[in-house]
Amino acid sequence: MGTPAQRLESERATYPAMQVDEILVWRNWLRLHEAEYDRFDYNVRIGTGVDPGPAFPDNIRKSAIAIRSLRLDAVGYKAGAPTIFEVKRRAGPENVGQLLTYSSVWQAQQLSAVPPKLFLVASDVTSHILPLVHQSNIQIELVPTDFSFLSPFASRRQPT
Repeated sequence: MGTPAQRLESERATYPAMQVDEILVWRNWLRLHEAEYDRFDYNVRIGTGVDPGPAFPDNIRKSAIAIRSLRLDAVGYKAGAPTIFEVKRRAGPENVGQLLTYSSVWQAQQLSAVPPKLFLVASDVTSHILPLVHQSNIQIELVPTDFSFLSPFASRRQPT
């Protein structure tokens, strides 16, 4: 029983940058494509965070810097080449902007020898973004996902 977040607790620990509905989409995508990659890193932080200064304890400073940096859902590696993944239930313009920003920061910080590929994984998409997705060389895949697991009634037993 419990909430969807409680029922997916172990997976939330594995994919901490993803919401519960995004985990369902990602699991479905992984079933189809996981073997195509050598490895995945999750909750990857890039960019420069803001240090609140020496007046704060070190643990608070580190936390403040981390929460102000960019947080990538997943990065997959194939023969050393990175692919940045953004995972959404319904992808929209903000997700295209996120991926383009992540790519820019990744390249500015020279985090790999080659620029990252960009990949948007979603169950649904706002069609207005498709021209820019293709123009920006963002790969997109729509993954059918059953979200009934998220229903408050999903954990209840049916009466006999």
